[in-house]
Amino acid sequence: MIAALPLRAWGVGDTLGTIAFIRRDGLWIRNLPDGKPERLVSAAMLESPRFSPSGKWIAYFHSDVLYVVSRDGGKNIKLGKAVERGAQWLPNRDELLVGRAAGLEVFSPADGWRKASRQIQHASLPVVFSPQGPDIVYSDDIHSGRGPAGEPMRTGRLCRLPLDKPESEPKVLVSKYSSGQVPCAWTGNGEQILYWEDPDFSASVAADGLELFRISADGGSPRSMGVSTLVHNDMLSLSPDQTRLAIAAGDGRNEWEEKRIAVVSLNTSAISYLTDGDTAAVCPSWCPRGDRIAFSAAPGPGTGASVRGGDEARRLLEKRRIWIGEASGTNRSRQLTNDVAYRDEEPMWSADGTHILFCRIDRDNNKTLWLMDAESSRPIQVAGPLYANPGLLRPDETWFGYCGYIDWRTMVDWH
Repeated sequence: MIAALPLRAWGVGDTLGTIAFIRRDGLWIRNLPDGKPERLVSAAMLESPRFSPSGKWIAYFHSDVLYVVSRDGGKNIKLGKAVERGAQWLPNRDELLVGRAAGLEVFSPADGWRKASRQIQHASLPVVFSPQGPDIVYSDDIHSGRGPAGEPMRTGRLCRLPLDKPESEPKVLVSKYSSGQVPCAWTGNGEQILYWEDPDFSASVAADGLELFRISADGGSPRSMGVSTLVHNDMLSLSPDQTRLAIAAGDGRNEWEEKRIAVVSLNTSAISYLTDGDTAAVCPSWCPRGDRIAFSAAPGPGTGASVRGGDEARRLLEKRRIWIGEASGTNRSRQLTNDVAYRDEEPMWSADGTHILFCRIDRDNNKTLWLMDAESSRPIQVAGPLYANPGLLRPDETWFGYCGYIDWRTMVDWH
């Protein structure tokens, strides 16, 4: 999927920006709060719209093939298939990193998106970007001989590379046998890289959440952050000053249990919690003003109890509502939504911190997008019904998602 970049503030200028969203009949855009919806691309089975930093371009996938289209309309430009449908915009210019079998390729509108301007061998997505300059940190893995039983051995590496120096070689920050390294964030002072460690390159282990580590941006000895999270972009949010990280902390892939909103200091690794152990809370989103965190939460199964799935898990997920908590954790969090007809998830802040965009799903599996004032709530629907590619799920299973997780960012983006 195209990387969702949840670590930035949303919205532009003195308006509430523009949303891009997927319906069954194509890719649509709408200026918020009350612009007229416009269809940019007419086709079925689209997913993962992503605005470029300027907002002029939107990348999306159609049947596993990557395209870009101008927000003003015009021809859809085909960039071809990407490994695991991976693509990611640079944060400060309209250039797109595309995952290929041999590594990453960089595309830009300078030549009409015709060919890659650079190849980065062995690199994979996601990448994280330095706050001071055009450096990236990425993961790769190399085959490093065979084990005692003759099985192939792999070494996972975390590498740093300056994008504006085409002849430069990557600096290896971490290298570990039989363990993948997944970059998470680059701290605001430029000194630390956060990453997940994936033992044995195991998708099953990663689905239950991975431990977060930190390492100097110049290399050195990694240190554990003392907490694990699910490896989804919307399970963590970097504070505006990039000194704290809000996460959905907890082991296990079931989203309806053992998930708490925690704030981790990137300077000291100290952890504080906004929610208690009786609440299952996910999707933290940091207010651009730096004082509040929005999240989705519902009662969990209770201390010591476990729910494996089925109707009992569905009843817990149906109770999800949008909440706001003070980042300091000094006062109780405040519930914003309370409509029993919906399950509410994926809060996103406007750039001025006045409004929250969020996603809803009803009991009939209708997925919609809503906007509300962060102080007085009173949400209004701004898009929908949204279309979710079921992938390996049956269409009726997309309400439940994967162990309670719905990847809303395959359906919507906000510039």
